[in-house]
Amino acid sequence: MLELSAVHYAYPGADSAALQNISLSLHAGDIVGVLGPNGAGKTTLFSLLSGLTQPSQGQLRWQHNTIRVGLVPQHLAFYGQLSIAENLAFFADIYQLTGALRQQQIQLVIAACDLSSRLQQRAATLSGGWQRRLNFAIGILRPAELYLFDEATVGVDAQSRQQLLAAVQQLAAAGKTLLYTSHYLQETEQIANRILILQQGKLLLDTPLNQLAATTRQLILQWPEQAPTGWASLLVELSLTATPLAKGELIALQNEQQWARLQQFIVMQSWQPLWLHYGPPSLEQLYLHVSGGQL
Repeated sequence: MLELSAVHYAYPGADSAALQNISLSLHAGDIVGVLGPNGAGKTTLFSLLSGLTQPSQGQLRWQHNTIRVGLVPQHLAFYGQLSIAENLAFFADIYQLTGALRQQQIQLVIAACDLSSRLQQRAATLSGGWQRRLNFAIGILRPAELYLFDEATVGVDAQSRQQLLAAVQQLAAAGKTLLYTSHYLQETEQIANRILILQQGKLLLDTPLNQLAATTRQLILQWPEQAPTGWASLLVELSLTATPLAKGELIALQNEQQWARLQQFIVMQSWQPLWLHYGPPSLEQLYLHVSGGQL
C-alpha cells in the first residue's frame, strides 16, 4: 500500500533530525504498533503519512494516487459546545459524507464507540473517558485506507478500551492499514501484528509480532518466602541462571526438556509458587531490550 524509502525529516533550527533514513513498507490489513519514548519521531512520522509535512529527503510512494487518511489524535479534537450527535454531523459534513454512506458511517461509529446513550449530551460536559470515545469515533468516521491512532485510549476505562480495540481490529479485518501508538504495551501486544520501534528518529526494529513466540522461552516465578531445598542445585544441573526481579526471579530456558524438569520439581513441593508465568518474552521486555531500557 505504501513504501517509505530513506525518509529523512528535520525541523528548521533543530540540532538533529526528527526522522533519519526510515525505510519500510505498509500493507493492507496491517496493525502496526509504533513504539518509542517521547521525542522518538512517532508524531513526525504521522505528520508525513497524513500529508501535513513533506520529507526533507527520501520518498513516500503510495500504491494508488488518492489515499484517504483517518486520524485519532492524542489531543481532543471536537467542539465542546456541540453535542455528540452534532459533532458527528459536523465532521460528516467536513468529510463530505452524503446520503446512505453518511448514515451508515455515523451509525457504525456510534455502535463501535457505544455512544448511543449520550448522543444529545454536550461534549464539554462529558467525562474524560467519554470524550475519548467521541474523539475516537470522529477519527474513524471518515472511510479511509490508512488510519493513524495516536494514544487513542488514554484515560479510557478497561471495558471501554476493549470495545475501542475491537473497533480497531474490525478496520484491519476490512483490509485497512492501521498505525497505532500507545504507551500501554499490553494493549499494543493485544492488537498489533507488527511492531516498529523508534528512538531518536531512527528505526531500531521492524518485526512481525508473532516472531516473539519463536524466541527463547522464559519462566518467571515467586516463591512464598524462599525457594525450596534443591531448587538452586537443579538450576545449576540444568545450566540455568536465575535473574532476581523486584518480586521473584526470571529464568531463560533453552528447550522444553528444561521446562519439564522444572515443572516436575515444582509440583512435588509441599508449597507452590505464589505466581508463575511461562512463555515467550513480553512486548515490554522486547521493547526495553531494544531501546536500551528507555520506557
